Amino acid sequence: MATFYLIPPRECLEQAFADFLARVLPGVPVEHTVTETLLSAIEFEANRTGDVYLLHREDLPGGRDTVRDLVTAFGAEPGDTVVEIGTPAAGRTAPIRRCTILAAVSDSPAVS
Repeated sequence: MATFYLIPPRECLEQAFADFLARVLPGVPVEHTVTETLLSAIEFEANRTGDVYLLHREDLPGGRDTVRDLVTAFGAEPGDTVVEIGTPAAGRTAPIRRCTILAAVSDSPAVS
């Protein structure tokens, strides 16, 4: 079974990396390409590990049904896990929602 991680938009994660680097390397200038490269490397490593897929929210077709979008656009199927990671706010941990696709999206219920 596959696990689909739906993560925040690239821009948000790149900004979070830039903020982190500014805290651990104060005064050291960090180019935007550094945070882009860091995010790309993390995505590459995660996506090459078995059945784990990191997808940015902006990569979905844009429907309101995340599970349906994953099934139709990325081949998610019954038994796969969907982990939606929200955007952290005010220094708090990002909210996480996890579900398992139970049946074909046209069937009911689709998730638990």
